[in-house]
Amino acid sequence: MTGPIGSIGVSVPSMGANIAAKVKAPVAPAPAIQASTRVTLSGASDSISAVYSFGAQKLRANTPAGNSSLSALMGATLSQPGSVSFQGLGKALLLALKDNPKGFSLAVASPAAAADGDAVQDKDSAVALNIETQSGVKVSISLSRQSEGLVAQVQTSGGDLTDDDVAAISGLADGFQNVLDGLSQQPPAIKIGGLLNVDSRLFKSVELNTDVSQAGSSIQSLSFQSDSAQRTLSYKDGDATFNLTTDLSNAGTLGSKSQQAQALSAYEKQLDGAGSRGHANKAQLALFKSAFHALNSDYGSNESKTSGIQQGITVSAEDKARSYLSGMADFTASFKQSDVASNPYKSEEKDSFSYDFSQTTQGSTDTRGDLSKLAQSTKASLKASYHEALVPGGKLDLTGLKSSQNYTYHVMSEETSTQTTLAFKKGNLASVETSRATHSAEYVQTYVAARLTDEKRTPFDKEETKKVNLLADNVNLKSTNPLNLK
Repeated sequence: MTGPIGSIGVSVPSMGANIAAKVKAPVAPAPAIQASTRVTLSGASDSISAVYSFGAQKLRANTPAGNSSLSALMGATLSQPGSVSFQGLGKALLLALKDNPKGFSLAVASPAAAADGDAVQDKDSAVALNIETQSGVKVSISLSRQSEGLVAQVQTSGGDLTDDDVAAISGLADGFQNVLDGLSQQPPAIKIGGLLNVDSRLFKSVELNTDVSQAGSSIQSLSFQSDSAQRTLSYKDGDATFNLTTDLSNAGTLGSKSQQAQALSAYEKQLDGAGSRGHANKAQLALFKSAFHALNSDYGSNESKTSGIQQGITVSAEDKARSYLSGMADFTASFKQSDVASNPYKSEEKDSFSYDFSQTTQGSTDTRGDLSKLAQSTKASLKASYHEALVPGGKLDLTGLKSSQNYTYHVMSEETSTQTTLAFKKGNLASVETSRATHSAEYVQTYVAARLTDEKRTPFDKEETKKVNLLADNVNLKSTNPLNLK
């Protein structure tokens, strides 16, 4: 019997006018600060661009001096280096919604801006959290820090929040702040868990966008979205870019919790192996792996009541069929390091690493509408290039004298695909077929005293298929579409 891990087989490779009295401190009359040049970022999300655009216009020359705890927190934030952490302000805004369910806004000018109206800050940052309830009410939380100061705003639209809505949104406060704090760490961390598994009975969707910019160019950004159909996460900074999507629309193919954990571990080992072979940056790859783990380790209320539950004594026909799959939701994942020209004498030799992998599950029916085939496919692609010392374990020196350059330069690629196909006849699971194909190549150049002395290309190709007939097991799937495939 082909086990669930073998089926993975890729181990090789408008701004709010409602300002609540409880949070708005009085502002002494003063001339408004002139808006600075509008920050525009290529590739920035619409929500982030909107947050940047309104920041300067809402600021006033004097910092509110009342007893508002939010104003005090905002003033403390302005005394710290620019980042998306905002010193706990994200959490405070969600908690303040309890007393101000119709929304509110605050603006605090930086001390330097209040003095001369021409403050210059090293970094600008913006955060946009958008939540939609099942009743259609939308809540938008915006934070913008620019040279003139800091703006915080909470808006509601589309109706009134219920007490349950407010309580549920306030319950995201710690998770929201954890994401912001993680992004502000050095090195950064993806701490998205607190925004996953939100109660689907109350929430339609949760979307978060963050950005840190310098001199008008984005230097770190994150985009996250979660609803009942899928989860997506994109991240970019000066060192790496990655994109993740998890498809939650076919809950019927999900396996038990233990099966999912085993499959996730296998995928992560596959990623570690690719990173080792391609000499990936360990810290950057660990950041990507933590995001992949978060999006795929627990599907929460998106799972069906029957999936994810291990039967204690009997195993149903549906569970028997699922056991040949990975048990995980389908996904796509891509990671790319920023290229580095580490050899000053040969700038065309880049150190690079990129890795894409995915899982897709599809079903088909016969002329009577009964399930006839279920296929789960995986694909993985590795592309990398790197320098190594000429002597294994030796010191690599590319910045010294040209005559001392002794190294090998590697360019490698790997393509791996697998497929597990379940065939059914008259409701019976008739056979399981697994196939796997691997194609790879490595090109190595050897340099001694900066002179090319050898070139070698090593290809590798392998394909294999295995089929197991199961009619004797009489695994009968009574439902025409027991796994609820769409």
